[in-house]
Amino acid sequence: MSVPRVVVSDPRRLHREAMARCLAVEHGLETASAGDPKATILQAQRLCAQVVLIAGANGSRAHVHAALRSLDVRPRTLVFDAPGDDESLLEAIEDGADGYLTRDSDLSEIVAAIHALCDGESVVPPSMLGPLLRRLIERRRAATRATQLLDRLTPREREVLGLLLDGLDDRRMAARLVISPQTARTHVQRILRKLDVHSRVEAISLVVNHGLESELELTVEGSTP
Repeated sequence: MSVPRVVVSDPRRLHREAMARCLAVEHGLETASAGDPKATILQAQRLCAQVVLIAGANGSRAHVHAALRSLDVRPRTLVFDAPGDDESLLEAIEDGADGYLTRDSDLSEIVAAIHALCDGESVVPPSMLGPLLRRLIERRRAATRATQLLDRLTPREREVLGLLLDGLDDRRMAARLVISPQTARTHVQRILRKLDVHSRVEAISLVVNHGLESELELTVEGSTP
């Protein structure tokens, strides 16, 4: 069995160096450590890493995942986070994590997870699978509902909603669409009613939160009022 090559990515220097040392000395893994996305990329390339263990705050984890996606061959990723945080697990999976462990896991569990990832498996604590599946089902239902609401809009209303996402007010929308500001406001009110929301911010959030920006026709050339 080949020795797994692992990069420990954590902005906290003492944490990442201690973890990398434990994995190397106590379990014979080939390790390196990095404190930010750029360094993680460099270490992953240098080591030809098979797994990147990602710890630290949610924002830094997302940046590391984004950076790793730029590699021709992306190492598998194991997120290491606070116990019992179902939302963090869901965010990690959406970022592209292949495995997830909580910080109350012992070192042998971490090593077992690394080996499993090297073998092409995915890793999630059994106790978190139920909540994860429920959250994924809820997200899927909400996304389906949002798509159905968006389907109520006319092509012109989709254009107006797209311009709302671009931050245009009634006056600038009217200029872009060659209509009056009052007509632009009327379109917006119809959009809010059809989307079953109460404000422009809610309408924008509905689209952005469910990743539906690509569903909108943002190009107004050739459209008619």
